[in-house]
Amino acid sequence: MEQKSTFWKSAMTLGLYLAIALILYNVVLYVLGENMNKTLGLITYVIMGAGIYWCQLNYRNNELGGYIEYSKALGFGVAVMLFAGVLNALYTVILLKVDPSIMEQVRIMQEEAMLQQGMSEEQIEMTGEMMSKFQSPIVIVISSLFTFAFIGFLISLVTSIFIKRKQEEDAFEEAMDEIKAED
Repeated sequence: MEQKSTFWKSAMTLGLYLAIALILYNVVLYVLGENMNKTLGLITYVIMGAGIYWCQLNYRNNELGGYIEYSKALGFGVAVMLFAGVLNALYTVILLKVDPSIMEQVRIMQEEAMLQQGMSEEQIEMTGEMMSKFQSPIVIVISSLFTFAFIGFLISLVTSIFIKRKQEEDAFEEAMDEIKAED
């Protein structure tokens, strides 16, 4: 029971740290006017990957005595991203309330991408109307949570390979097991 409570407490605490790092990076991009720059946006995934790895490593070494199974590391990475997703969703909702022009910038970028794909004006207009229905704060929060959990799962699939460490059995225990097997 004790281990379970440290799992969620650690995931929440470390998720908070990861969320702060992501939010600070996004604030810097926003202040510099580069929040729509897709190339700089990719750095967010690097921060997520490094953050999940650090969180898993921290949990393994500080809470579990240096040992963790692959599945537990995977679950922990997803839990960390889930908590980071909650805070990031709140940040996004607040940012959109402070600067509603961001949604207009996103709409323009999407329309340009659809034009490049050869869609007609009617199709673009219908798509725009449909997408505007999904811009409520509740939908943004829910989609952010699912997105963060999914990205956390994908990243944790990889990072858990490097984090996992099995606890070696004691040599004495191995010898005793061999003696028992001979009897």
